Amino acid sequence: MVKSNQISPLDRQIALIVAAATMGLLVRAAPFDLLPGDAGEFQFAAWNFGLAHATGYPLYLIVGGLWQHLWALVGVSPAASLNVLSVVFTGTAAGALFLLFVGWLPGAANVRRLAAALGVAFFVANPTVRSQAIQAEVYALHALFLIGILWAAGRVAAVADADERTFARRIALLALLFGLALTHHATTMLLAPALLLYLFMVRRDWWRNVHAWLWGLPAVLTPLLLYLYVPLRSGPEASPWYHQPLGDGVLTLFERTPAAFVDFVTGRSISVGFHDAATALAGASTATLLWLRHFEWVGVVLIVVGLFVLVRLRAWPLLALTGSYFVLQLTFNLFYAIGDIFVYYIPLYLLACIWIAFAGAGIGGRFRFNAAADAPPAPGWGVGLLIVLLAFPAQLWITYTPIFDQLQRDSAAARAQWEAIAAAAPPPDAILISNDRNELTPFFYLQTVENRTVARTALFPLIAPGDRFRDIGATVQTALDAGGAQPIYLIKPMPGLETRFTLAPRAAPLVEVMGPAIAPTPLTTLDLSYGPLVLKGYRWTPTADGVEVTLVWSVTEALDRIYTTTVQLFDAAGEKLNQSDHPPGGDYYPTTLWKPGETLVERHTITLQRGAQPARMLVGMYTGADGALLAPPLEFSIEEASQ
Repeated sequence: MVKSNQISPLDRQIALIVAAATMGLLVRAAPFDLLPGDAGEFQFAAWNFGLAHATGYPLYLIVGGLWQHLWALVGVSPAASLNVLSVVFTGTAAGALFLLFVGWLPGAANVRRLAAALGVAFFVANPTVRSQAIQAEVYALHALFLIGILWAAGRVAAVADADERTFARRIALLALLFGLALTHHATTMLLAPALLLYLFMVRRDWWRNVHAWLWGLPAVLTPLLLYLYVPLRSGPEASPWYHQPLGDGVLTLFERTPAAFVDFVTGRSISVGFHDAATALAGASTATLLWLRHFEWVGVVLIVVGLFVLVRLRAWPLLALTGSYFVLQLTFNLFYAIGDIFVYYIPLYLLACIWIAFAGAGIGGRFRFNAAADAPPAPGWGVGLLIVLLAFPAQLWITYTPIFDQLQRDSAAARAQWEAIAAAAPPPDAILISNDRNELTPFFYLQTVENRTVARTALFPLIAPGDRFRDIGATVQTALDAGGAQPIYLIKPMPGLETRFTLAPRAAPLVEVMGPAIAPTPLTTLDLSYGPLVLKGYRWTPTADGVEVTLVWSVTEALDRIYTTTVQLFDAAGEKLNQSDHPPGGDYYPTTLWKPGETLVERHTITLQRGAQPARMLVGMYTGADGALLAPPLEFSIEEASQ
């Protein structure tokens, strides 16, 4: 490790100021109302001491629920208080990180404090850290736990030569913090190999220490009992959103079985899997861009300098700990196939800030590491440059500040959307559906926290595994099949979904689903094969300035690309009169979602000059990217009866 410095009362006072200042800066951007997405889910799940999504986050939900109920006593809304809890965690992490750096860094006291401030400033100004610090999310507490684990690891190194009992007590503290962190976020497991390597480098025979096992194993395993929260709080009383009425039955999202429990706490129940090696390697360019955006070139150079300083200090255990953990977490991030992978970089950014702090200590001391910790800083350019470097995280903070106003706008938009839905007064037994799970989390907040009955059930794609909820089309069809007499409403217009279903606008923003799309009558029957589709027929409806052509498709095989339909009209001499091109199903039900056995209805409005006499019609599909045809176009005469 590195030499441990004495923490002075002044250091603790500065740490308190750092924590308070961080909280003060962050709380200004924190929204004070409900949120969409995961944050919205935590807001109602913690309040009810219920279940959130896998891996469960039992510690966060217990602490968050107690915090919400405490502040509710003085009138603070549960949504606001849980958002602010992340501010508190982040501020605490900033203060703790300052003390960690002051204790670890080499050099004179004032240089260590400036270098510590540099590392903390880069951490607090990090845009991803900031984004998670002002909403009800788990990553601020995860970062705080990582700082605690690193602190405990340093305390183990400080007694590497002590007697077995003293060393074992430090091992127990490290194990306890690791176990608690593991009950909070499962990716803590990626730190385990790095910690084991670190322990072997600190004290090679540590594993022979019987007292270390007797103290350490209970310390790491006991916190894992918190995962019993998952089955205990998964029932309909604590987690009604996991047991929604659906027709005559219940859509149960968590079964109290050992297999379901293991899948849930390991994340297998929601994991989208892992990329192959080629895809992971291609993602390295995105990762590089993330690093440049979060640290810019100055920060990247400081990271490299910090690693150089650690080598100069021969701090091999710390290098092994941070370096191996960095490699494991980065590799996991590149391979893990999840949409919000950017938040998984927060532990990596924390490691980078450690290296930046060591770079600051090296620069401030002009790379002279043999001075006593209480010696005055060496005169010269080092301290001046260190002070100048503090401007770069400040510039990062200023650059990204406008972005964080968006979260407050998202909160206001979520509230406005659901107040509008409530005002539209869907039937109390209705099923509400969105294509976006994030839009529906406020529904459960209204039901659970504010005790407002907006509807009975809320569904979205992937709410449960399997084909029934694979996409928006499957989700709506499942509601039609299993919902019985429950009326079904889309919570917003979804242009293009009328290709698959019969829709009827109701009080805005609601759209009622009446059933599957129905082929119009009269219909000119064709039954023409077109690749994986069959053109069953068309309906010809004259309009004031042209014609509306309604096509009816039957699907025989799934399509793997998004296609655009073209409908072209020609006169008897073969001259094109006009055409209509647009993707059938629009954005909400494109051809990639069409399934064998479905009937799809799409409409094209074509303007015609007065007196034009269409005689033939051409129908085809092509991709917007390269214009490749799905199959050779269909061309046929327009029936006299259709004109």
